[in-house]
Amino acid sequence: MSDKFNWPIYGHKNQLKFLQKVIVKDKLANTYLFYGPKGLGKKLTSKYFIKSIFCKDNNVKPCGKCYSCKSLDNNTFLDLHSLGLDKSKLKAEDVKEFLHKLSLSNLSGNNRVGIIYNIDYINLFGANALLKTLEEPPKNTTIILIADSIVNLPATIISRSQLVKFKSLELEDMKDWLDNFDLEEEVKETIINLSFGRPGIALKLIDDKLANFKKSCSFLLKLLSNSTFYYMQTLDKWFDVLKKEYPEYKVNELGDLTQQYLDILELILRDILWVKIDRPVVNMIYSEQISKLAEDFQTKELIDNLLSLNNVKKELKYNISPQLLWENLFLNIK
Repeated sequence: MSDKFNWPIYGHKNQLKFLQKVIVKDKLANTYLFYGPKGLGKKLTSKYFIKSIFCKDNNVKPCGKCYSCKSLDNNTFLDLHSLGLDKSKLKAEDVKEFLHKLSLSNLSGNNRVGIIYNIDYINLFGANALLKTLEEPPKNTTIILIADSIVNLPATIISRSQLVKFKSLELEDMKDWLDNFDLEEEVKETIINLSFGRPGIALKLIDDKLANFKKSCSFLLKLLSNSTFYYMQTLDKWFDVLKKEYPEYKVNELGDLTQQYLDILELILRDILWVKIDRPVVNMIYSEQISKLAEDFQTKELIDNLLSLNNVKKELKYNISPQLLWENLFLNIK
């Protein structure tokens, strides 16, 4: 068995070492539970773990050239079964069908692997259907469960799984990973600050070259920099556009479309607060505008504004007009 692994994954050194050691010693557990916040690389790690389990090369795993590697890349490998990419497909009948496929004779070698994504969205009936198999797993079968959180998972599933916890990447790991992209230094710093050690979040920012983020920041900085009349008028126009673009939405559902703007507004207000107390800002791209805005705010006001914004986020979940919430929020801020 190979002791060389070709896993292009940054960070998670202990987790990778543990999983690779399992493959080298051919000591696969019946069930693994990969958990940690979204965007850390749990799916990517599971991909290379699975490819290395089935890879036939004895020098490096995965080799990318053998039949198993190529079949896995083409999604035609017969001894890998998956469930849960669609979160709505985790009902008892879905789980039973998945387990039936997993119980069939393996066709490519000694092992079979099943992977269930979004296991934290499984309902009680689906969990009960899975539990019997976890208690009495089929021979040479490994199940990988992937969850963003295990808080609401039944204890019976957790106790029957080998837990592999994923944490945010260290700063140096994020920097090394971002060196693979052609980014200006201030953009790179902003992405590092905004992604909190989670490459998945960073990728979303990189994919559109921060265009949506910049557009949202510019919009909110203008609102904060102008008069009451300007922002009330602008909010009216903004929600008129949203209503025309999404005519099928109920009034309260427009709040989902503005959630990202609230998150960025929170970031801006927090950065203004950081300027006031001599801490480095997160949003390096707009540091000059943020420093200028800081002259118009008092520290206590900023803390109160952040608390008000947090309440608005909670109220958006209820049948309350998001436009009214935004108007009241900016009236309080001003």
